Amino acid sequence: MIPFLLRGVSILGIDSVTCPTAERTQAWSRLTRELPAARLDTRVGSRGLGDLLRLGPDILAGRIRGRVVVDVNR
Repeated sequence: MIPFLLRGVSILGIDSVTCPTAERTQAWSRLTRELPAARLDTRVGSRGLGDLLRLGPDILAGRIRGRVVVDVNR
């Protein structure tokens, strides 16, 4: 069974299970040097748990870009 289907999208990453620790450390170090933190900040938002019912339709309509962190304390 396929949990989701992506067309025209490449999923790239590191196989953290079989990748040696030294290579993983090097990859994470490179990311911290070369990926601008300001660009990441624009791709991650935070919402409270009470916002989920209003957030769902926006996600389904494609109006949410990046990631949303759900703060269960808000």
